[in-house]
Amino acid sequence: MLDFMRRQRSKLKWVLVLVIVVLGGGMVISFIPGVGDGNRLSASRSSDVARVGNETVSATEFETSYRNYLRSMQQRQELSPEILKAFGFDRQVLNALVEQKIKLAEAKRLGFDVTEEELANRIMTNPSFQAGGSFIGRDRYQALLQANDLTMERFESVVRDELLVGKVQSFVTAGVTVSDKEVEDEYRNRNEKVTLTYFVLDPAKMETKVATPSDQDLQTYFDKNKVRYNVPEKRKSKYAFVDTVKIRTELKVDDDELRNFYGEHSEEYRLPEEVTAQHILFKTDGKTPEQIEAIRKKATDVLNRAKKGEDFSKLAKEFSEDASAKEGGNLGTFGRGRMVPEFEQVAFTLGPGAISDLVTTQFGFHIIKVNSRQDSRLRSFDEIKEAIRPRLLFERAGEKAKGIAEQIALDAVTNKDLNAVAAKNGATVRETDLIEQSATIPELAKTSAAYLAKVFSLSQDQIGTAIEVQNGYAVPQLVQIEAGHPASFAEARAKVLADAKAEKAREMVTDATSKIRQQVEAGKTDLAALAQVAGGAEIKTSMKLTRGGSLPEYGSLAERDQEMFSMPVGKAALPATFSGKTLVYAVKSRDEVNPEEMKKALPDLRQTILPAKKERYFTAYIDEVQKKMTTDGSIRINDRALSEISNLVQ
Repeated sequence: MLDFMRRQRSKLKWVLVLVIVVLGGGMVISFIPGVGDGNRLSASRSSDVARVGNETVSATEFETSYRNYLRSMQQRQELSPEILKAFGFDRQVLNALVEQKIKLAEAKRLGFDVTEEELANRIMTNPSFQAGGSFIGRDRYQALLQANDLTMERFESVVRDELLVGKVQSFVTAGVTVSDKEVEDEYRNRNEKVTLTYFVLDPAKMETKVATPSDQDLQTYFDKNKVRYNVPEKRKSKYAFVDTVKIRTELKVDDDELRNFYGEHSEEYRLPEEVTAQHILFKTDGKTPEQIEAIRKKATDVLNRAKKGEDFSKLAKEFSEDASAKEGGNLGTFGRGRMVPEFEQVAFTLGPGAISDLVTTQFGFHIIKVNSRQDSRLRSFDEIKEAIRPRLLFERAGEKAKGIAEQIALDAVTNKDLNAVAAKNGATVRETDLIEQSATIPELAKTSAAYLAKVFSLSQDQIGTAIEVQNGYAVPQLVQIEAGHPASFAEARAKVLADAKAEKAREMVTDATSKIRQQVEAGKTDLAALAQVAGGAEIKTSMKLTRGGSLPEYGSLAERDQEMFSMPVGKAALPATFSGKTLVYAVKSRDEVNPEEMKKALPDLRQTILPAKKERYFTAYIDEVQKKMTTDGSIRINDRALSEISNLVQ
């Protein structure tokens, strides 16, 4: 929960679409389109990317959303244009935008509108715009939006759209209910459990039982599968290496240099404002208004006890519904920007030892106690002088090493003797083995791929430009090329042996599975006896499993749910195979539901699962609307504009 709270705040700047999440009468800004995109749009475009009835997805709207979607993906730098195209991320972004336009079009078709009073009420009751239970005022409201790169016009337009979508969703799903059978089935799904005895036949583990094939058998296997065995191109190189670490040990910096560096970078050494706090959380997610009011009363009682001096840690352990409860509600030390706004706003206004009133967030009601706080301050030069020294030495060593490496590459233009040029510039020369491009050079560690990419771009004897590698810079020279070719038996023997044993193991699993199936179909369902058919497989006992559970050795059991919760206890089921692994199991025990406990739980559970059912119903409804609009030509996609923008953004 704590990690999620912290992530929610950081998400504000990295976004695809704008979503207003309505929680307990308020709303939290979760995603804002276009915010955080420091790049200017590539060009103004007159063509819309899509038209949905009278609504449009403009080129600017799509481009902004697509840029922010890609930026929000942490592995963005690893995604090539080919991968982006293969997974169709641009189309996914457009589909999300089109779906929103469909909802707006349907709201207008049904005659819904949003009054100014409704808009104002929604904004003024948003906890993000309240202080002490009252609206913060127009000036502070506008300032908060500006801090998140939003204009009032843009924000209020989106709030209006979300209110419209909410109205049509409420209208469409008004008749959706959860039947007695549905809620009872859901209760059983959550509370019925089984314990299994089982064994898994895994070809990878079966290989230890495979006898080593003879050379003749391997030769025969190789002859049948020659097309699978090829030796890739290999290259041998040498490189002049400029050692940054060695240079750093030879450099020195005096206090004046350190002081100058501090003067230029002092803000980087500023201690942030931080507080150390505890909290008690009362969750309200998925609760009815009546339930929320009861929770509020309970939270108020606990708050009064805390303010009267009861031990806060003990109260947190007893009442908090957060993972931090076992630690007395301890949240540790945190700075601004790591908690959701409502929580942060209160935490940073309390003094040490102070306890807040109830704080409402999307998670529920919080009681916050601040134990200590540190105001932001600039650390003095004397305080961090020795922390600056290694950084300055590292930077200077890197600059000097880069300069030497570039000089080596320049000298090598006229003097092709890399050894001589390296010696002249105080560098050493290293040599690699004859290796393929996917190999790793131990001394270059994680930079091997970049180095080998450079080597495999050179021609014979060519000397390349300087490249940054592990602990320094390298100037490579291609020494030898061995062309790729079909492998001989000798070259492929190790791979042939591994493949032959793996294939034999798969055959053994298939054969054992077939024999076990025959035994079970013949009525022989003793698990221990079946394990002997599989060569003495190890029988294990699972933890208690609910529907949709999994086994670490096998994977998901979702497809076996109906069988597991209905078959006789103690009798083995027919073997199940997934991804080459075979599972053979019997139900050891089954925890049935208690009818009285189920009866008590059904009303709350009904309210819990109703929103999800309504959401599924509304999604299906919008899907049908989309199909109809597509059929009658109301939805048109400009594939050319989509492709042009996607290619430009990538």
